[in-house]
Amino acid sequence: MIIGATLYLGTATTVTRTTAITDTETSASTVFALVPNATTLTSTTTITATVTTTAPVTSTPATSSTSGTEYVTGTSFTNASDTYLTTCVVTGIGGLEVRIVSGSANTSVSGEMVNAVDTLGCDIVEQPPETQIVHIDKFSVGQGGWLTPIFPNLAEPGGQLSFTVVYLGSTYQFTETVPPIGTVCATLDVPSGNVTHTTTMNGNC
Repeated sequence: MIIGATLYLGTATTVTRTTAITDTETSASTVFALVPNATTLTSTTTITATVTTTAPVTSTPATSSTSGTEYVTGTSFTNASDTYLTTCVVTGIGGLEVRIVSGSANTSVSGEMVNAVDTLGCDIVEQPPETQIVHIDKFSVGQGGWLTPIFPNLAEPGGQLSFTVVYLGSTYQFTETVPPIGTVCATLDVPSGNVTHTTTMNGNC
């Protein structure tokens, strides 16, 4: 059995806007059973996005590229230590991608900084429970501006990710969970802080 736990990154200190979106999503297993031939499933989750606004600053693009692959990075976790699973082997892990957009055309922004803390719990009978906690500050950039978190080599690429996004002097925080099947495509709108997501069964977002 896998148990997820949430790890929050900081709190809003200046201006906080909270958006609640009615949860109409059923569990992944139920949706898949009812619609076995589905290619794309759309759902909306109830998510709280905390927006902290500071003095306006000029954002410096945080993208880099190596061998043709583009990345978005965040503030380095200088004093953070990662904890990995040692006895648990997790199976049935899907995918998670995020995108930061702005404007009515949902255009992907540039110059954002993204961090995430992943928490993945595991409890096996007759074994002590374990919890993976890893810090992620590098994301590969895919088509359409979709960002895929790059997990450390020893980490299981699943669990619940608590994101912190910094863009044009504002900080946005939200949480998403890697599904057991399919790929969650989460979109953060700035400056509103609204977060929505869809789930696709066809690979990438």
